[in-house]
Amino acid sequence: MKILIAEDEPISRRVLQTNLKKWDYEVVTCEDGAQAWEMLQDPKAPLLVILDWMMPYIDGIDLCRRVRQLPHGALAYIILLTAKTEKADIIQGLSAGANDYATKPCDPDELKARVLVGQRVIDLRNRLLEAERNRTITEAAGAAAHEINQPLTVLVGTAELLLYQMEQDAQYREGIEAMHEAARKISKIVKQMGEIRQYVTKPYLEGINIIDFDAATSSDESET
Repeated sequence: MKILIAEDEPISRRVLQTNLKKWDYEVVTCEDGAQAWEMLQDPKAPLLVILDWMMPYIDGIDLCRRVRQLPHGALAYIILLTAKTEKADIIQGLSAGANDYATKPCDPDELKARVLVGQRVIDLRNRLLEAERNRTITEAAGAAAHEINQPLTVLVGTAELLLYQMEQDAQYREGIEAMHEAARKISKIVKQMGEIRQYVTKPYLEGINIIDFDAATSSDESET
């Protein structure tokens, strides 16, 4: 997992970076609040964020507020670093949008525990989002399959009836046979659309994936 650190004090920043890398995290560092704000506006910015309260240009409290106003800001898990220990200060930090806080100087074991909590929250949220995405897509696929199936049944049945009535050497028989075969292939895909319970994707064009119905159906069968 990637973690963004915003800490203006070089030694503290270095200690944080060293500990997090030792715990197998990928680390991105910022030297002040303005630099952190520039990075956090990117929807691809790290979701786990450690912000120092007191920083030049933009302090940690203001950064928390700004991040929460971003379209993707609700997804960030923010740990606020502070030397302030008064209850009112802690409430102020949490009210500004921080998820957690750690007092400075940071105890490594405490920091690790708080980072692990953040990682678990992010992982759980990602699983919930994936489950919701899966539900939405599979419901849409089932609804589409239902709507397509009726006219497709008419198409297949009409093609079969025409083939039954046509002579083997009829002028348009080859075209009707091709239409019938294509309709049968579509029918197979529609059946798979109605049966999937989770979606599996495959590359289609550069940067674009599509649902792999064969894999999704095989996945269903392996679970039953």
